[in-house]
Amino acid sequence: MPTVRIAPASHLRTDAAPDFNLFALKLLAQGDSWFSINGLSLFAASSLLMRLKFNVDTAIVNCADSADTLKHMVEWRRDPFFFRHFAAGAGFEEKWDGLPLPGGGNDLIDALAVLPHDTNGLPRMTSERLLLTKSERAATGSVGRYVSRDGWTAFREHMLSQYRALDTLRASSAKNRNVPIFTHCYAYAQPRNVGAGPLGPWLFPSLLAYEVPPTDWLELTRHFIDLLHDEIIAEAELENFHVLDSRAMAPPAPADPMAADPNWLNEIHLTAKGYDLIAPAFVNMVEAVLRQ
Repeated sequence: MPTVRIAPASHLRTDAAPDFNLFALKLLAQGDSWFSINGLSLFAASSLLMRLKFNVDTAIVNCADSADTLKHMVEWRRDPFFFRHFAAGAGFEEKWDGLPLPGGGNDLIDALAVLPHDTNGLPRMTSERLLLTKSERAATGSVGRYVSRDGWTAFREHMLSQYRALDTLRASSAKNRNVPIFTHCYAYAQPRNVGAGPLGPWLFPSLLAYEVPPTDWLELTRHFIDLLHDEIIAEAELENFHVLDSRAMAPPAPADPMAADPNWLNEIHLTAKGYDLIAPAFVNMVEAVLRQ
């Protein structure tokens, strides 16, 4: 059976580095919590990268780590390990077959966590947040009534600018100017009071703060994940950019926080079984592109 070895980026150019001559496929991964260990229990925690099973021996150098619980796109784009091994000049870069990257899910979650008032109790402008307060929105209608259009417009432009910056970084690379980028969307998460020890929950507190009725929680979360896919990831317009639409690949967990779900470790992270619902399609996408 082909081997998949995942090595931290800090191991490159050390005695612990993988011997790339032994692998047919070499990937540089950057990421958020879906690419790093996303739970406090190592027995239960997993990641999408850990569930990838390629048809050839594969080395994945991972710039994400267990501390990247909510690492934003702007942060991982500037990560020194990622920059050094990807676009630091011919004398430093490795030549990669592909770049698995996250699709900005943690950026969205962090933006949704912005509350209507700051720490001094002063109200935030609608352009600074993604949700509207009860007094700012219509009493009835679709879940779109909860969305601050000013805030979404600002967030969307911020995210698209990060993709443009990533494309510029790739274009500046001596060895990786044409390397394919592989990303994914996220599964529809059920907002509920289920975190990872002292971390999280992530969506649940904001929906309470904005007085969103629980009956609309899942539909509203689906709406934002759809917006992330349709208006940001799909609109990035990067060359050699490949997106796996994983939104419906793992069914949402039950709303009851006491109900266990085999596919969800906590509110926003999957279990190994949950990632196994997505990993084969991600592998198929990567291998199909590289065969061309």
